[in-house]
Amino acid sequence: MRNRESENPLPTQQFLSDLNGPAMMVFNSNPWRYAVHYVKSRELPEVTALININHNLERVPIVVAFVESMTPTGRGNYTINLKDPSATIGAISLHYKVKQHEQYGKDIVVGCVLVLKQVVVFAPNRFRGPYFLNITKSNVQQVSSVSQI
Repeated sequence: MRNRESENPLPTQQFLSDLNGPAMMVFNSNPWRYAVHYVKSRELPEVTALININHNLERVPIVVAFVESMTPTGRGNYTINLKDPSATIGAISLHYKVKQHEQYGKDIVVGCVLVLKQVVVFAPNRFRGPYFLNITKSNVQQVSSVSQI
């Protein structure tokens, strides 16, 4: 109703575009573009969109996602939120050894883009949400951070 209450309402498409503009800027950033290029140039399997993860209750071959938030949970582990153009998924477990990894651990911060492989999807109730991802060292294919590019 915000659009209709203003003095000069915008056409619906423009209003939605303006609303989503800042959120979508992430997907025009260098880290995002680099990660997508990385996947294409190595002919990796097709990327699974986050919105489709709940249909794969085993392992997801490839995920490319932006780290939206990170919260320490104790013992060095983190809970992170991942975002791609299709959805945002929270309650993702990031194992402490991933953050301690010599090559890329320090680059995993809010704003980086992760290329993940063979990520385990876990659902306490097999056919109903919520769905969780568990990220370990063996899942990290590549990390694109602002400091690298």
